[in-house]
Amino acid sequence: MRTDDRTTDCVETEPVLAWVTRHPGPWFALIWAPVLLVAPLIDALVDGQVLRATYLVVLGAAYAVTVRLPFRPGTRTRRGAEVALVLLTVLCTGYLVGWRTDREFLFPLLAIAAAVAVRQRWALSLIASLTISGALVPGLESGSVELALSLGFATFFAGAATFLVQYLVGVVGELTRTREQLARAAVTEERLRFSRDLHDLLGHTLSLVVVKAEAVRRLLGRDPDSAVEHARDIETIGRQALTEVREAVSGYRTVRLVEELTNARTALAAANVRVDVTSPGVELDPRVDSLLGWVVREGTTNVLRHAGAGSCRIEVRVDGRVASVELVDDGHGGTAGAGSGLRGLRERVEDLGGELTVTTGATGFRLAASVPVPVLSGQG
Repeated sequence: MRTDDRTTDCVETEPVLAWVTRHPGPWFALIWAPVLLVAPLIDALVDGQVLRATYLVVLGAAYAVTVRLPFRPGTRTRRGAEVALVLLTVLCTGYLVGWRTDREFLFPLLAIAAAVAVRQRWALSLIASLTISGALVPGLESGSVELALSLGFATFFAGAATFLVQYLVGVVGELTRTREQLARAAVTEERLRFSRDLHDLLGHTLSLVVVKAEAVRRLLGRDPDSAVEHARDIETIGRQALTEVREAVSGYRTVRLVEELTNARTALAAANVRVDVTSPGVELDPRVDSLLGWVVREGTTNVLRHAGAGSCRIEVRVDGRVASVELVDDGHGGTAGAGSGLRGLRERVEDLGGELTVTTGATGFRLAASVPVPVLSGQG
């Protein structure tokens, strides 16, 4: 039951705190005005001191203007608030000179106004000065150490509490805005990841389906058995693509270098492209292994769709703390950096501190990536 009560309180309090952080203002400072001014005002009215009562009303209005100015739009409002604080100090001094009763409220009032109106690097020093003066003046006049300490404490507490509230509201507001920006950035990053993964997945799969379909059309008349085999491969590729799309949507899809090398060899052979694959035979860090697999997939897709190559060489190397992969074909060249697939691939490589190189021309297409990586274990 107590847990439910606390939960309800949090739910009810959170909108209030959110509203305060989104609408910063002098609310805390203004609350103190009636607390400090009502008692002297009532005493003045009861005693029939109209001039004193009027002066207190003017003092309260000046205080309200002083604490509201910093929250008005504009670049000069802080300087205007500091000027208003000087005028408020003059009015308080005038009250000290003109009347000898009910003067204890002046120093806490000035401390609160200083906490709001003055720039943060000066506010605490000014509050400390008001605390000392607020303790000394009545203490010296009355000879009461107790009065001096109590008024000094009240002055410091009022100013410091107001300063901390304003500071914390500002910090919470900044944290709220930062959290919203991070949330938007996370959504954008996830959209880019999904778009990149979907392009890499479907681009490769559809290219392989096209190659297999062309093989079926080419072999259907003269080699029906081979055509049926290619058609069966299309069915298998389609089913695998559906599975990978579901995994991509769920965010659990992984790519392995060994599997992509095997798929590349099969796809290129089906397109009548001679392929030479070299693998170092070592186990790599999972993230780097997956990244090199993506490079092999994108490079193979490019060869199938753009190169018109007769041969292709795929070489994976591990040299010390650097793993690299290189795909080179003898076709007429593909797309060097213009496609979204290569842009997404470059982002993947750079995320791991690596480098992607794309070279295209009349002599062929070259795609190379190198990534710093620890080698987990060697295998023969």
